[in-house]
Amino acid sequence: MAGLRGLQLWVMVVILANCQIHTAPSKPPMCSYNVAMIKFGARIDVVNSTAGKYTIEITENGQQVFKKKFNISSSNETSTHEIKPLKPCTGYKYEVRLKSDANGSDTTCSGSGLQAKTAIINETDIIYGPPEPGLVCYQSKWNLSSLLVTPQTHKTEHFENGTKVCFKLAEEDFCSDLNVSLRYETCKNFSFNTTWNITDDYLIPMNIDQTKPTKLPANIEPQFPKNCKNLTAEYTCSDADNVTRNLSSLEPFTDYTCTGQIKNLGVSINKTLPPVHIRIDCDLEINYKGNYKDNENTNTSITLNWETTSENCKNVLSNLKELSYNCSCEGGKRHEGHTIIQPDGGSCKIAGLEAYTDYTCKVHPKYKNHRVSGEKWTVRITDAGVPDDITGLKLTLPENNQIHVTCDSNKKFRGPMMLYKARLYGGPSMIEKWETGKCSFKFEDLSFLTTYKVEVFADNGKLVGKKSEKSIKTSYDANALIGFLVFLIILTAVALLLVLYKIYVLKRRKSHDMDENMELIRGESDEENLLTVEPIAAEILLETYKRKLADEGRLFLAEFQSIPRIFSRYPVKEAKKACNTIKNRYVDILPYDDNRVQLSTGGGEAGSDYINASFIDGYKEPKKYIAAQGPKDETVGDFWRMIWEQQSSIIVMVTRCEEGNRVKCAQYWPTPERETEIFEEFIVKLTSEDHCPDYIIRRLSLVNKRDKNSEREVTHIQFISWPDHGVPGEPHLLLKLRRRVNSFKNFFSGPIVVHCSAGVGRTGTYIGIDAMMEGLEAEGRVDIYGYVVSLRRKRCLMVQVEAQYILIHQALLEHNQFGETEISVSELHNSMSALRQKNADNEPTLLEEEFERVPSFKKWRTFNTGITEENTKKNRSSIIPYDYNRVFLKLNDGYSQDSDADDEEQDESSDEEEDETSTKYINASHIHGYWGSHALIAAQTPLEDTSADFWLMVYQKRAFNVIMLSDCKEDSAPVYWSKEKKTFGDFEVEVTSTDISPSFIARSIQIRHVRRKESRTVKHFQFLKWEGTELPEQTQDFIEMIKNIRHAYNDNKSQKGTPVVVHCNDGSSRSGIFCALWNLLDSADTEKLVDVFQVVKTLRKERQGMISSMEQYQFLYSALGVAFPVQNGEVKPVKAAAEADQVQVVDETKAASESEQPASTTSNDQQAAAESAPPVADEKKKEEASPPTESAPVEETSNGPTVTVEV
Repeated sequence: MAGLRGLQLWVMVVILANCQIHTAPSKPPMCSYNVAMIKFGARIDVVNSTAGKYTIEITENGQQVFKKKFNISSSNETSTHEIKPLKPCTGYKYEVRLKSDANGSDTTCSGSGLQAKTAIINETDIIYGPPEPGLVCYQSKWNLSSLLVTPQTHKTEHFENGTKVCFKLAEEDFCSDLNVSLRYETCKNFSFNTTWNITDDYLIPMNIDQTKPTKLPANIEPQFPKNCKNLTAEYTCSDADNVTRNLSSLEPFTDYTCTGQIKNLGVSINKTLPPVHIRIDCDLEINYKGNYKDNENTNTSITLNWETTSENCKNVLSNLKELSYNCSCEGGKRHEGHTIIQPDGGSCKIAGLEAYTDYTCKVHPKYKNHRVSGEKWTVRITDAGVPDDITGLKLTLPENNQIHVTCDSNKKFRGPMMLYKARLYGGPSMIEKWETGKCSFKFEDLSFLTTYKVEVFADNGKLVGKKSEKSIKTSYDANALIGFLVFLIILTAVALLLVLYKIYVLKRRKSHDMDENMELIRGESDEENLLTVEPIAAEILLETYKRKLADEGRLFLAEFQSIPRIFSRYPVKEAKKACNTIKNRYVDILPYDDNRVQLSTGGGEAGSDYINASFIDGYKEPKKYIAAQGPKDETVGDFWRMIWEQQSSIIVMVTRCEEGNRVKCAQYWPTPERETEIFEEFIVKLTSEDHCPDYIIRRLSLVNKRDKNSEREVTHIQFISWPDHGVPGEPHLLLKLRRRVNSFKNFFSGPIVVHCSAGVGRTGTYIGIDAMMEGLEAEGRVDIYGYVVSLRRKRCLMVQVEAQYILIHQALLEHNQFGETEISVSELHNSMSALRQKNADNEPTLLEEEFERVPSFKKWRTFNTGITEENTKKNRSSIIPYDYNRVFLKLNDGYSQDSDADDEEQDESSDEEEDETSTKYINASHIHGYWGSHALIAAQTPLEDTSADFWLMVYQKRAFNVIMLSDCKEDSAPVYWSKEKKTFGDFEVEVTSTDISPSFIARSIQIRHVRRKESRTVKHFQFLKWEGTELPEQTQDFIEMIKNIRHAYNDNKSQKGTPVVVHCNDGSSRSGIFCALWNLLDSADTEKLVDVFQVVKTLRKERQGMISSMEQYQFLYSALGVAFPVQNGEVKPVKAAAEADQVQVVDETKAASESEQPASTTSNDQQAAAESAPPVADEKKKEEASPPTESAPVEETSNGPTVTVEV
């Protein structure tokens, strides 16, 4: 037992000893390494190291660039590691660490070369990279990330751990030699320059822009780098059916995908451009030949001829074999036509149509039987056809010697007129009667007991229908049997009638006023008096006008008076509300409720939606116009609110703000001095203001303060040539106004706002002319009566007086006879070429036809004063001034040079009122100028006995410029001046200076009134290049002189309003050319427009012998061509260094006796002019006088009581 315990004790001692050995602290592990520089990096040798896990870490400037972990399995084992790639010439820090397995902590090993610099890079260490799209690359076993490349503008990229460096090529680098410099900042001795040949191998096809074609033949232009001049692309295109084509053979209206193969000097480089998607649609435009009444039309067919143009396909249009057309006409029923086509045009005949019917026809292009854009409509009319046969012919005897003829009236006439004609045979001669629209005739005072044959047929003005005949015998003369009894009855009846008539007159006087008052309030009978007035065809417009004008305008008066002034069945409740009455300028001119313009943006209070304005329908266009009263001061804001809400962009004002010392309209636009005005919530700015003789064009900017971001342009056209009383004497002025208004219209324009003072008289007249002009141009006929009735149904009193109703006819007649002869200066030379062009050798030019249309006005006015025995010797030739515009010379010497211009105008206006005994005669005429009347004086060259009268005229009329065009050479003795001071009557005349140029002489002549001791300097121009010929020798010389005169005249403000005196041997042949060019140049400078026709027409009315030959007429055009030549494709001014049937409407006299005529009647002169007009094609017509004037207010002249009239 004791031995066992001793053994246990020994064991315990041994265990304790072992525990002390293990817990004793161990020695640190042993590890070391060496660093050696090798090419492209470094080598690390780990030696004398303890087994364990190791980490190698390399840093550059504190940043780790390399890290590697490895294991050593046994002690004292050597481990070698090569670190590549590293940067050349770069200092790195190298560190090796051991992680002990015992406690997991890191131990930094000891070693040599802990910090060392890598080796130097050599040129041979760098390898050129193969061509890559858009890149130039270098490769090396070194890390090249710090390599410096020049040029530095190229973006550098690094690949493959820095052993590959590339930079992107710029656009200018391609197809050129690129110099590149390489260097390292840390390797001071290393610098490497290379030159790269950047070939097409480097191209990036995706980056090449390709311009899509927009026209045929197609062409795609790839945008290769600018230096790659040898590169081209060959395209191949395919459509949806994979049909392959080249670019030049592409078809329109087809989708293609085109791919370009890149070629260098024509050799493919195996690079393909990205696909381009192409579709080219031809912008086809169909241009119809012919017009509304085409010569190829028949009474059952219409032939359409057209040319097709295209801007983007013009070079291939004629080769488009798949391009075809459909044509059709619609006029209640659709008719297809047979088409004969070519790609660039064709013709189509649509048959089976009704005679004399308007059809809307169209041509629609197709490509490969698919409809494409380009459809265009046109309106055509078939020719007149044969009217229907007469049916239901009946003959009756209402009296023993009367025959009443009737037949069925519901016939198709198929022509411009609807006439039933009846011819009676059996008497001494054939009797013919005709009726319009109804078949009813009465033949009276025939022979008793006689058989008559009646023949009836329909006539449409072009063709006649089949005749229907019947015979009838008149009865016996019963009157002879009861003659004596009739005689007794007549005596008794006459006595009784006299008594009844006296009673009737007395009762009529008592009830007259009551009857008139009842006229206005009746309702159901408003339309009872309306007449059936057929539309007037263009071909018979002149004939119809003369017929209505006959017998003092009886038919005009009857038509006008049959139209109710007010349609009482249309209520005017809104206008009569107490809150609205103050807004009405006249108490009896109020808008109807159903078509009044309602304002929608008012303040919400009573009457905020009211304005005295009405919607008016145009020709087949609803609500084309707004007829409004002239704004009052308190309604200007409402007026601009209406303009804003209706989006109107054109305002036509046919009144002045004041006329005859009466306010006609408030000024609702800013003056040029203020430029901007604010009317309630609207800001109105005057952008520009252009003044012309007859109208003013203002361009306004309109801004609503509630919507300041929206600004609108409004064109304001004010017509200022409507006289205070009456109507404009020249209808073409309103046609000219219409052209100006329509030139500002566009698709987005709202209703055209037209107003005068009351918004009915002048307003209705302008609207009537505009609408009927559209109807005349569209249909070849007009329904003036019907349209005026429709105007009255929209607004009371529209076309207020008979003179205005006649004026609408006159304006349409003016257009129908003479057409539009106005030419823009910019189109002058093109128009002249067209006018002079001949279609055939035996046909006249358009210019010759235009000249033939100018009325001659031979002896259309009296010239009694000039042919008296006393005055005949004062005339050089047979050309005598008309009495109405001849120059009057006062025997009391007139007035001094200090006379006020206003006094002069007053004196001139009273010339015609002078007593013949207080004036002297001179062969001179006042000539209308562009800017007004009496702007020019055309006179004959003074005789020796009339030289004193000539200077008296110059003195009294305050003329500062005298132009001499008569045959008088420079060295010949003048008639009315001398080189020395000379006295003519009461005037001393002395030439103070002379300026001689090759073509004219300019003199300053001082005239001195001997008795008044007053003197004045007159500029005298003598043209030298016009000797014994009808026209000046050189057009340029004549234009040069006129421009010099105009320059001096316009620069001297004191001469404004004074007449220019021009004279030649007869006062017309040469003076007329000067006056015409003077006015034409004024028009060209002001409006950039010329109208030779109207200028010559006006001159012929004012003096005989003006522009009497075709050569003179053509010279005016040629002179304008010289004055405005084409320079660099633009027309710029040169600075100074056979007679048709026609009726011309003229204003015969301004005498007070005529201006006081009632507005409801037609003047005797007007009637006489129409009655004296010869038949068509016999001789030129006399001009007809203008309609009589009207005044405001005017007494009732038609139906209804007296109302306010605005004229």
